[in-house]
Parts: sequence; structure tokens; C-alpha cells
Amino acid sequence: MKFETSYPAIRFVSSLSQGAWQLVFPLTRLRWFSKIRGFLTLVRPGRVLMVSSLTWVSAFVANVPWPERWIITFGGAFLAMAGFALDFYTDREADRKAPRPWPINPMSTGMMEAKAAGKWILFFVVFGLSLCVWADPFTLVPAAVLLFTYWGLAAGFLDGPVGRAITLGLLQALYVLMAAAATGGIPALMLWIAAVFFAAMVGARAAADIRDLPTDLLTETRTLPKVIGVKGTSWIMPIAITISALISLGIYVFGPFDEDYLMWTIVSFGPAVVLAWSFPFRPTPNYAFILVWPYWGIGILYMVALVTGNY
Repeated sequence: MKFETSYPAIRFVSSLSQGAWQLVFPLTRLRWFSKIRGFLTLVRPGRVLMVSSLTWVSAFVANVPWPERWIITFGGAFLAMAGFALDFYTDREADRKAPRPWPINPMSTGMMEAKAAGKWILFFVVFGLSLCVWADPFTLVPAAVLLFTYWGLAAGFLDGPVGRAITLGLLQALYVLMAAAATGGIPALMLWIAAVFFAAMVGARAAADIRDLPTDLLTETRTLPKVIGVKGTSWIMPIAITISALISLGIYVFGPFDEDYLMWTIVSFGPAVVLAWSFPFRPTPNYAFILVWPYWGIGILYMVALVTGNY
């Protein structure tokens, strides 16, 4: 099977964003501003915003009081920044040999030194755990599993093809459970909501591995397409998202949500399931890159369903 190693979609998005960056931020050529850019690249603000939104919505659904709701949200944000930075830190040598088109590793491009990144990681972990304790000591249980997962990925023993697929979904589920734990316990409803995000992100990992395959072929990284093949990996995405959609519908049938939840759930999962089932018939890196963008939209729309359907 031939792969679209030219990445036309990625080249277009990358050139567009780089052009806008240089146009709007001419200060990027200054040394002090490059440090700020290196920090922002390290923590991946877009992903942090997604994790923070998931944590806040989960705390809202679990009826966490408003002060603790915001405290655990910021705690989750700092732990997410630690995880993203740790991923860049451990991959800095591999990314220097075979640079990823996206996301850019600030340590492999010279935007930040590894020593400085290590200090930031330690700060994020300590401050994030402190906020978790402040919200409720019970949150340390899922937070500890969260950090262990990040460490396992960095150490390599969870970085196998199956481990990579499971851990992405596990991380999302743990943020849901950590937010719910701010109540002093974890309601059964939150376990099912965590299962929705777990299944959806397992599918997202399979698509992302196919998207990154041209780059991964230049490294020793063991991913699902390199082990079970592209065709086999491509079927994981539609199966996983269908399971996620079925669980979300089951939550409506047996849970406390109203019709607003059902409406937004159909809006979020309906197009996603259709697109996912088209993927095995065109399992290319470029098509995977195109599908990843609406795929991430599932989480946003489903969070809208959780909030609007909870009144």
C-alpha cells in the first residue's frame, strides 16, 4: 500500500498557520519571545484547554461544589501540561532524527533546553497534585494512576502498540474520574461517562497511528499499523466509536439526562460514526489527518450534551 508521505493536508495547514504566525506576531524573531513560544509549544495549550473542559464538565455532572470544581479543573490542567511536556522530553532525540510535522517538539528544534523542560515538568506535577489534595484527598487515587500512565509511556513499558491505544483512552477516562472524585467518591454514572471517552479515544489513537505512519517508519516506535498492518488498524476506529456511541445512548436510557442530552449526543456521534466507517475503505495517512479534526469535535459536542442535558 502506498502512503501519501507528502502530507498535502498537513502541509496546507502548517503553511497557513506559520504564515499567520509570522504576520500577526513579528516579535517571534526576538529571543525573549522565542522562549515564550517554546513554553507554549511545550504545554500544548489547545490540548490543555480540552482536558480542562473535560474535567470541569465532569465535575459539573458529578455535582462537585463550585470552588472545588474550579480547583480540580486547574489541577487537571497542570497534570496535563506535565504529561504533554514529559512526552516531548522523552521523544526529543527521536524527534531530532525524524521530526514530526505536528506537533513540533520544542527541545528537538532548539526552542527550549531539556534541563528547563525538566524543571517545568516537576513544577507542573507538584502544583497539580497540591490542587488535587485541596479539592479532595480522594482525587489523589485517579491522579496517581494518571501520573503512573504518563510515566509508563515515558519509560517505554506502556509504549507498545496495544499500550499506546489503551492509554490514550485511559487518560481521558481518568480525568473524568478525577473530577468525580472531588465529591469524595465516584458515582456509577461517572464510570459510564468515562467509558464513553475511553472507547472514543481508543479509536482516535488508531487513526492517529495511521496518520503518523510515514514518520514512524523512520523510527523504532512500535505502533499498531507496524504490527497488525494498516488495514487491521483502520477497523479499530469505527468499532471503537460505535461502542462509544452505544454507551452514550445507554446513559440516556438509564441515566438522569433529558432530551437535550439525546439531541446533542446524536449530533456529536451521528456524523462521526458515518465518517469512521468510511475510514477502512481509504486508510491513508492523509485521510486520517482529515478525519482527526472532526473526530476531536465529538468530545466537544458530547460535553455540550452532558451540560445541557443535566438541568
